[in-house]
Amino acid sequence: MLITLTSEDLTKVHFQASPLWETVTSLRALQAGTPLHRPWITEARQRISASGDPLSREHLRVLTTLVQPKGFIADSLTPTPTRADTFAEALDAVAEVPAELWARDFDSLEKCQLAGYMRATLTELRADMEASVPRIVAALRWYWTTALEPYWPRLRSVLLADIDSRLDDLARFGIQEVFKTLHPSVRPTDTGLEITRGCEATERPKPGSGLILVPNAFVWPNTLVLNIAPFVPTITYAPRGVGRLWEATRETRESPVSRLLGRTRAQILAQLDVPMTTTQLACALDLAAGTVNAHLKVLAESGLTEPVRAGREVFYQRGRVGEELLARA
Repeated sequence: MLITLTSEDLTKVHFQASPLWETVTSLRALQAGTPLHRPWITEARQRISASGDPLSREHLRVLTTLVQPKGFIADSLTPTPTRADTFAEALDAVAEVPAELWARDFDSLEKCQLAGYMRATLTELRADMEASVPRIVAALRWYWTTALEPYWPRLRSVLLADIDSRLDDLARFGIQEVFKTLHPSVRPTDTGLEITRGCEATERPKPGSGLILVPNAFVWPNTLVLNIAPFVPTITYAPRGVGRLWEATRETRESPVSRLLGRTRAQILAQLDVPMTTTQLACALDLAAGTVNAHLKVLAESGLTEPVRAGREVFYQRGRVGEELLARA
């Protein structure tokens, strides 16, 4: 697949942390049992089983029809995001996707090898397009609330840390270096980007639309590409640090690090397997935000942690010295 990028497109390249993309790709991980996400999969399945929503089975049936374990995912589930993309705003965008685009997705799904219940579900959705879109939106809302929202702060911190890292690469090395390090299947060419995956789409976006790069934990170890009109070309890729997303926090209470730094500072340092805000750390460790902030200031001044700004929020991540200190503990 080739994404053609004009000089105008290159001025419109931007990153986006998208809760909707995570929701959709997590459905694939849930069905495939992706080993990296096994801790989340176990908990998500428990949450889904315990759901008190009488339509939970129906919601899951609709979503697993639209998101195949392999191959095609309905493009209309992930319309072009806005820069300030909350899940509620993303759902509004899904609800506004025209019926003809959903019909195009249903046509593509019918060409896939579908289980019997999936074909029956697809027939139901086609039969009443006006009712089907609210039905899909309701299913997405239920699944997000049940399986993804409790984990979004942790996911989001990994995504924002990746964006911060790649923006630093952009400033230091330029956009071509950013493209080269997205994923092994993505290769920059003289006219744009070549992605080593098939795509049957013939209605390509118009030149000048730009390009959206979406770090996405659940797409690992692959990448997904949205390259069909009327959407803006979008590439999802696994963020740096995704392998540590579900790691249990390292125990430090009786360690040499604890004796060196003090128990609370050692706990804060160990908690930063993924970048976190002061509020997130305070909740995780059951400490006052002011106490955490004071310790973070000392840790940052010592080079053990580093602040990462994302809009009005400040996340903290372990610095190189902090990593080395914990590794030797």
